[in-house]
Amino acid sequence: MGNIEFFDKNIFYITLPTKKRYTMLDQKVYLDDIYASKKCDGSPFKAVVMMSKEARFINNQAYQGFIQLEEKPTTIAMNKFKQDKLSVVINEEK
Repeated sequence: MGNIEFFDKNIFYITLPTKKRYTMLDQKVYLDDIYASKKCDGSPFKAVVMMSKEARFINNQAYQGFIQLEEKPTTIAMNKFKQDKLSVVINEEK
């Protein structure tokens, strides 16, 4: 199964046989990054919507068999946001 590493009596990591070791530190987007982002106008609400829509899109692509996931869709979406690769497209109806 996996290895359990204890760092303290209350803190431990479970290492599963994967390519990358995941910790919660890898899966954070800081408010400073959101406020500095011009693509979401510094709004945490827009940032969450952007990342959730991207995660849904990635999950649908994986479900349909177009891509093979090595990370969780939410992690991929957060990394794309941190790398400034997500943007908002507003459809204006005339």
